[in-house]
Amino acid sequence: MMKRILVPVDFSPAMESVLALAREIAQAFKAELHLVHVREIAAVPVFPAATIGYPGIGMPEMGMPGGLPLEPASVMPPQMPNEKERTQLERLQEELSRSGSQVFAHEREGTVVEQILETAREIAADLIVMGSHGHGSVYNLLVGSVTEGILKARERPVLLVPSAKETK
Repeated sequence: MMKRILVPVDFSPAMESVLALAREIAQAFKAELHLVHVREIAAVPVFPAATIGYPGIGMPEMGMPGGLPLEPASVMPPQMPNEKERTQLERLQEELSRSGSQVFAHEREGTVVEQILETAREIAADLIVMGSHGHGSVYNLLVGSVTEGILKARERPVLLVPSAKETK
């Protein structure tokens, strides 16, 4: 019996059709809907390749005397919780709750695939519903495909929802 459905949420345009299908499945099975949003923590400087061989760039405290003054604003601040995303997730939770489903929101930080899988384990998800493409090809080339990572883990059943572009 299906009791818990996990839906990774990235606020991309493809998310709408994924949520619509997940909501239908949750209602049909009277299952809980769990939304998970992961903020990936960046551990690298803003432009690491551009700073090689140029001491002081990106680190104002190490600026060269007599060189261009570097403002502290040039340093990437640590990622603080994004209030806009948090309220987006809360709004989404409220909106989906109005349809009669029991909806839970999970805010995570870390590696996207790992955090999605960890959340799935914690809630004992019976199904993960996600889009086959949430980001553009450049994002997938640089970061790697979240969908592919979830599929390779082979831990839970996964339902892939094609984006509108793929179904045309």
